[in-house]
Amino acid sequence: MIQDQLARVLKELPETRQAEVLDFALFLRERELVQIWDAISDKEAAVLQAEFAADDIAFAEAAMADYLSLLQHEDEA
Repeated sequence: MIQDQLARVLKELPETRQAEVLDFALFLRERELVQIWDAISDKEAAVLQAEFAADDIAFAEAAMADYLSLLQHEDEA
């Protein structure tokens, strides 16, 4: 019911005001995510940090390999 009311009100607002409502809704969602993140234990955070670090390293290594091949191709040209 709230979503229906919100949708009706949004339709009546000018587009610039709709953008403001969207910005506010995104802010609220982000704040909620931060609160959830802050609620996890230090142990859980360490596990996630290690996982993200491994993903970041893998991504960087793949990007560097691609970059190296591009540089070698450029040198040959």
